[in-house]
Amino acid sequence: MDETWDLWFSENIWNSNYFLMVFLLTKYPSIPEQIIKKIFKWMKKNNVNNKTWFFHTYKERHNTIITLLDYTYNKNISVMTCYIDKRKIKGKIGKDIHLLYNNIVCKLLRKSINYWVFKWEKIKLYAARRETNKHLNRQFSEQIKDSCKDLFDVDVILKYPSEEKWLQVVDWIAFALYHKYENGNLELYNQIKDLVILEEEYLWYEK
Repeated sequence: MDETWDLWFSENIWNSNYFLMVFLLTKYPSIPEQIIKKIFKWMKKNNVNNKTWFFHTYKERHNTIITLLDYTYNKNISVMTCYIDKRKIKGKIGKDIHLLYNNIVCKLLRKSINYWVFKWEKIKLYAARRETNKHLNRQFSEQIKDSCKDLFDVDVILKYPSEEKWLQVVDWIAFALYHKYENGNLELYNQIKDLVILEEEYLWYEK
């Protein structure tokens, strides 16, 4: 899973109109390795430099992102997204942004039961480590596990994107979805739209 921008609001600095939570679903854990190997092969052939050895869309050139999305297209993965129009909820959600974030993750995770995930199945949820606060990380993991215990067993794995290739792959998928909603630009989205099985709005008053 990955998200675009954040849920914070500010009158003084530029911020996004939309927040998106994006899930990439698959039963084949070797897929990200295969995708990234193809990417590095393409980069070597085209003399594209990558000094960090991991990918983040905001640091990549446009033609590199196009290639990333091309190689991501795979019939064995699906994409789900839940979005918030932040203009609708400004001033209404209170101070507990972390709880709202967790609720969005829980909603998408529970909806996955209708697609790739079977009841009582053991699943792994890879999420980017967002907080240095151990309490918030523990709260996130515990809420996710508790919300789904009636459906399946969730192993929440928190890592930095540089440590986990799945987080890199879902990052550029989230980037394509973000530009669809924030800018109305469908160029990148059209490359992965056939992988998308769920797009829906999260209403701020949902539980």
